[in-house]
Amino acid sequence: MGVTATSETNIVPIRALSDDEALAWIAAKGPAETSAAALARDWDWSPSKVRRRLASWSSAGRISVTSGGRGRSVIAAVAKTAAAPTAEIVAPISTEPVAPPVSDAPAVTAPAPSAPGRALAERASGLVDVLAYAVAISLAGTAAYFSIGGMIVLFPGAPTAIVIMGVAMEAAKLVTVAFLARQWRQIALLSRAVLVTLAAGLAAINAAGVYSQLVAAHLGDRGNAASAVETEASALAARTEVQSHAVADLDRRLDQIDAAIGEMVRRGRTTGALEAIGGQRKAREALVTQRRHEAEILANLKGEATAVAARGRRIEVEAAPIMYVAQLLGGTTDQAIRLLILMMVLTCDPLALALTAAASRPSGTGVS
Repeated sequence: MGVTATSETNIVPIRALSDDEALAWIAAKGPAETSAAALARDWDWSPSKVRRRLASWSSAGRISVTSGGRGRSVIAAVAKTAAAPTAEIVAPISTEPVAPPVSDAPAVTAPAPSAPGRALAERASGLVDVLAYAVAISLAGTAAYFSIGGMIVLFPGAPTAIVIMGVAMEAAKLVTVAFLARQWRQIALLSRAVLVTLAAGLAAINAAGVYSQLVAAHLGDRGNAASAVETEASALAARTEVQSHAVADLDRRLDQIDAAIGEMVRRGRTTGALEAIGGQRKAREALVTQRRHEAEILANLKGEATAVAARGRRIEVEAAPIMYVAQLLGGTTDQAIRLLILMMVLTCDPLALALTAAASRPSGTGVS
């Protein structure tokens, strides 16, 4: 009605704009090169909200977002196509046959998603980000548990300080990665390099602690069990040897008595042999009883040695799966175990960092 629209270039809202007001603001400005931070100041929104709304509107075809200079973006409203008025066209009368009309109507554009649909999509995206954060924290916590345990093994003099330092380092690493993912284009190149280097250093320290703890866990119980079996087997072997000598000595003494009596009988001294048998009967019976007792002890010792050997074989059977893997890879069991531990170290904590970075990414498309 003859009223000139006022430019809103330098107007700062006294309240946060609604979605419709923000779209009207874009339409009034026309194609403009700007950034999410500048729009956040103009609309009194947070930069993350600006990125989400621009991404949603761009996907719905309500605005166009193209890359500009110096990391900025050119944003413009997409004009809605109005339906052309129907005009009655009077064609001249012709006697020639009329060809069937050819339709030149534009292709029908799918309607933009409704506001409830966009809200549902945003909630689903937020839920995925929350799950990513939860998984990242659980992986980082597991890695931190093993890392702190390994550091305590390496530095047993200050376990409490090691625990506090390990928790702080793990939290700092996750926060640094999240900050880099969200503010990558807003921070200087030197700051990026410093933060990336420090985060990589913390990850390397974590990997060293995890590796040492897993190695200790592998060698600890199995090593103690194998050492106990070897010690017990050695003790039983020594006792068995002593007991074997005792039984052999008793056998030798019995053989001496029997040989003396046999020699007397061979020489024809039958009366003397009978007297010798009567005199040595008690001594021989005592030796036989003692020999029987010592033989039972020797048999028990051999049974215990067999049981210890069976325990040693069970320990070896427990490591059979990794032995088959080692044979498949063409290496030794220790090499296969070291490879397995290395794979765990190189996937657990780095995956937590990658999930943190992915969940912290800016949600806008094409906007810095």
